[in-house]
Amino acid sequence: MNVTVKLGSTLRAKAPGFVGGEGVIEVPGHGPHAVAEVMSALGIRSDEVNIIYRNHQLVAVEASVANGDRVALFPPNFIHFSQFYLRRKVD
Repeated sequence: MNVTVKLGSTLRAKAPGFVGGEGVIEVPGHGPHAVAEVMSALGIRSDEVNIIYRNHQLVAVEASVANGDRVALFPPNFIHFSQFYLRRKVD
């Protein structure tokens, strides 16, 4: 399963091969998978992430991901209005 991942701010150091903080990773198996598994594949712990988007929607770490999805991860030092105004979706 391939997932496009965008890393913000200090998380970019976790994937030096990404261009501009963005790249495609392969998560083994056919799924279903959770955002947490994508993070694990990159060596990113849940305490290193504060904001998660899946296909441009704010989600929780338990949210499922499918082949071709786009996941964006941002660390606690990244402040965005959405964390105050949008409810995180689990699925």
